[in-house]
Amino acid sequence: MKRGLLPIVLAAALAGGTMGAGRDAVETRICASLEEASRSCPGPVLLVFFSTDCTLCYDDLFESRYLVDKGRWPVSVVGVFSGLRDDLQAFLEKYAWTLPVVLDRRKVLFKKYKVDAVPFKVLLLGTEAVYRDNPYGDPDGRREELKRCLTRLF
Repeated sequence: MKRGLLPIVLAAALAGGTMGAGRDAVETRICASLEEASRSCPGPVLLVFFSTDCTLCYDDLFESRYLVDKGRWPVSVVGVFSGLRDDLQAFLEKYAWTLPVVLDRRKVLFKKYKVDAVPFKVLLLGTEAVYRDNPYGDPDGRREELKRCLTRLF
């Protein structure tokens, strides 16, 4: 899988009818808390911690969604971002990200899940973290480990 190209293709494919949705649609995807973001998510939640100025984070965010969709696992993908709201809004508009993102300016979730580097993923089953990324590991190895964890769960 060629890095950089897949996310662009996925963004276009997954965007569906949201391309012209505007600022209101972006605002509805920005959540103040994990509870708000996962309110309509009855099953496990995959948190993807990212930064808008990190190309690896961008790839990780879109590839995580692709992995869950391809595996047809009943898992909700929720982004977690700690930067400025304006940067997040610009990112969501530019890349047509349609899933919820928690704006974690005080780094509550970053601290709770001991995230010290991005990209980083945590798979939650209820309130329990059943998978935690090794942010310093090989991206392909991390993806395979998450895939094994999801396969064991379902």
